[in-house]
Amino acid sequence: MKSLQFTYRMELRFDQPVCDHYFALRCVPTSNDVQKIQITSRYVSPTDSLDEVIDGFGNHKYVGHCANNHMRFAYEVEGTAVVSGMQVQRCPLHPMYRFPSRFTEPSEELKKYGNSLKITSKDHLKAAVQIMDAIYQDFSYVTGSTNIHTTAGEAWKGRKGVCQDYAHIMIALCRMKGIPARYVNGLMIGEGYTHAWVEIYTGEGWYGLDPTNHLHVDDYYIKLAHGRDYGDCVLDKGLFRGQACQSQKIYVNVEEI
Repeated sequence: MKSLQFTYRMELRFDQPVCDHYFALRCVPTSNDVQKIQITSRYVSPTDSLDEVIDGFGNHKYVGHCANNHMRFAYEVEGTAVVSGMQVQRCPLHPMYRFPSRFTEPSEELKKYGNSLKITSKDHLKAAVQIMDAIYQDFSYVTGSTNIHTTAGEAWKGRKGVCQDYAHIMIALCRMKGIPARYVNGLMIGEGYTHAWVEIYTGEGWYGLDPTNHLHVDDYYIKLAHGRDYGDCVLDKGLFRGQACQSQKIYVNVEEI
């Protein structure tokens, strides 16, 4: 068990004024069986309204609106987390996590690779670890080789990508093997950006595996949101009126205390 202090900050800047800005944020971690969260500060600006809701996947989400012209939008969340990693989060299984989704539909090439894997265990966790081992060996981390719209099959074709791609590929292969799996967005110890990993259903609950780093999700991870794939749990999403181009800065820091 570890005690962590976290900061998550995002800033959007527009080169022309925008207005009528609607936004949805999944930037606030919530407590569950493996993490106990205390939020110490939360800042969202500008906003005329801000409400907290629960989305269809069980994630906490802030939704809001800013009517007036603005050239900057920002939010920041700070808090502490007491994390007990490498534990099962007990809850019922929804059948949607058994089937392919938009970003995890396997290509013929990925199906061929999955069928070639010799999975020797019928235990879901042990089998998922074998899949993670194979991906770590046969896929390479290369920034800039994919984008947020890249599917598992497209990333597999080039055998390179980033954490989002590792997660989508592992989810696709797990579901092919009859192992329910879901996509997780969250924070990891250190300074930099958000991270993505996988949770598989063991039969009793959800257990985290990080195929990018070839690790079981331990006490140094803080979960923000989950879904069938990246598209279900985008951390910040918005719609506004205006002809502006935008630039985004993200800052993440997680420290042990």
